[in-house]
Amino acid sequence: MKIKEKHNLRKPTGPYIVGCTYLTYEYNPDENDDHKRMIPCLCFYPAKGIGEGELKKYVSESILPGTSGIVTNSYMNAPIGDGKHPLLLFSHGLGLFCEANTVQFEELASHGYIVLSIGHPGGGLYELPNSGILMLDMEKLDADLKADDEKAMNILPDYTTWVTHGAGKTANIKEHREYYNRIIDHLPGRVAHTEIWIKDSLVALDMVLNEAEQGSSMLYNRVDKENVGAFGMSFGGSTALNLTHYSDIIKASANLDGLYYSPIWQEPIKKPIMLLQKDVRQLLTFPFLNAESNAYLVTVKNSTHMNFTDYNELLAENYISKTTVWNKEVELAMLGEINPDRMESILNILLLDFFNKYLKGVDSQVIDKDDDLSEDVIVNRKGVLRNDKI
Repeated sequence: MKIKEKHNLRKPTGPYIVGCTYLTYEYNPDENDDHKRMIPCLCFYPAKGIGEGELKKYVSESILPGTSGIVTNSYMNAPIGDGKHPLLLFSHGLGLFCEANTVQFEELASHGYIVLSIGHPGGGLYELPNSGILMLDMEKLDADLKADDEKAMNILPDYTTWVTHGAGKTANIKEHREYYNRIIDHLPGRVAHTEIWIKDSLVALDMVLNEAEQGSSMLYNRVDKENVGAFGMSFGGSTALNLTHYSDIIKASANLDGLYYSPIWQEPIKKPIMLLQKDVRQLLTFPFLNAESNAYLVTVKNSTHMNFTDYNELLAENYISKTTVWNKEVELAMLGEINPDRMESILNILLLDFFNKYLKGVDSQVIDKDDDLSEDVIVNRKGVLRNDKI
């Protein structure tokens, strides 16, 4: 995988410069065990000033080799901007790291959002405030997921074909639920692991809100507790959807191409959601159909799973790997054919528009209207029977 030798992440478009700081939380997952679980986080926020001080390097070389020449737009430990700001929780994809969607964090922070990117020990790689590295624990991860049945991985391609090209295009919610149930029943390990990430996120949320009440905290009186949302990529996207069930505080949630694992997956989501997915192996139809509030299902044409991360910005050239599918060797591209710069614009525009509507009460400029993104995305809106193109 070839990373750009020198590169500055795209400039965010909002009126604020962006600040960044490390936060670390601890909690005891088991009352009968003294062992504490550490939650490493990165906080991006609207900052004061015109931009002075140390810019954050993208991520440690120990986490993603070759990134030493990648520089962000975030000023380390800059003073936070005046006033109260909506809070967004973020969870990365399984096996990734807190910085994996920095382009989106900086865009949202530049428009007045505090974004807390939450680490989940054992499920990702993290740089700690003391420059130490918390590595991915593959042994623990394999143990956590060992209950999963390979049958589910075989069901998924059949399901996506059914949804996009077969009877699933016109199937009712009962038929979708029955098919989805077959998948979830084979993935108890992932469902159980999701519960850990949900708990991590709820603890981090409580800690941030508590810090906002402490006079000595950087966040003192800066968090708008009435306007809190969540988003995430892949496994983290599933976590974000779950938070709409498990937290009364979360008002809206966005999922970037994450199959929805949940111990209560059949429960309708009753808060606004936006589901973004690639156009091959689409997996988010069920939670969209099962939603009881405003919902958007956005399909990004010519994209792959990793197009929903910063790899759009980081790769000097597309990475092609080989794998075996149904006893046949095939090549898989890390990124799809969509222009990487265009993909980042789409993610930034849609996320900002969605959260502006549901956390700031600003009329949608994009997701509720026909717009100039029509060549790249297709949007289904909850309650709309046709495909509306933005």
